[in-house]
Amino acid sequence: MNLNDLRLFIRVVETSSFTAAGESMGLQKSTISRRIAQLEDSLGVRLLQRSTRKLQLTDEGQELFERCRPLIDELEQTQEQVAASHDDPRGRLKLTMPPELGIFIMNGVVASFMHKYPQITLDVELSTRLVDLIDEGIDLAIRVGKLSDSTLIARRLATIELGLFASPGYLNNAGEPTTPEDLSQHSCLAVHRNASNWQFSNWQPGTPIAIKGRLHANSIAFLREMVMQDLGIARLPREFCAELVEQNKLVPVLTDYQIEPIDIHALYPSRRHLNPRVRLFIDHMLDELQHNSWINTH
Repeated sequence: MNLNDLRLFIRVVETSSFTAAGESMGLQKSTISRRIAQLEDSLGVRLLQRSTRKLQLTDEGQELFERCRPLIDELEQTQEQVAASHDDPRGRLKLTMPPELGIFIMNGVVASFMHKYPQITLDVELSTRLVDLIDEGIDLAIRVGKLSDSTLIARRLATIELGLFASPGYLNNAGEPTTPEDLSQHSCLAVHRNASNWQFSNWQPGTPIAIKGRLHANSIAFLREMVMQDLGIARLPREFCAELVEQNKLVPVLTDYQIEPIDIHALYPSRRHLNPRVRLFIDHMLDELQHNSWINTH
């Protein structure tokens, strides 16, 4: 029995797909299929029942998977620990993160990491879409905001302080709210996931304020520009607006009321071991983020 073919078999079962297994391991689907067939021939049993819609383990395949997966995990963990102790880490690391997090916060982290580890290749996807790390072979996701239930491991990295901001022109026309309840009478510009209500920790804690507005978007940079066009009030990172506030182009609103900060998390597959390049990147990121004015790492 070929150990590498066994690794491929386990990866196919974990991802429930020849295609996804191939993408995560840098192999063609046809290569995966051929090597699984070779493994079946060497064992003299059928391991997978193939159909156009799904893969199903045979009894023999289920037994092989359950017996060998812990052994393969242990072997890979040993290999990664040895690789991590190497003086010159190398290999490929695939990341995903929201575009503005990458552009405004993680740009320096990525650049300094690449300077520090010149033999590691980074593949970074800047996207707001929900990504299946296992199926798409992604090593690490950086996410902002509340996390949905998941089997992934989540590690909190930092928080981003938020505030409400409007343009002088909008406030001259619409007036300035004096309590959170007043927001229901204003045009509020919101990101899609917070488009229906906002909350304040020191005003009727836990009670959301219903907001209304004609504009929702998935970009804080775009919302900030729309605020500058006198279209309403937006909830934005404080540091993102600090320079415009100093220039009197934006005005902080309801400053006596506290908005809960949003968390930044690192997400990675829930395995007993961690890719040493992921560990290196997380450690480097935590160190670099301590010097970023946008966020609080405590």
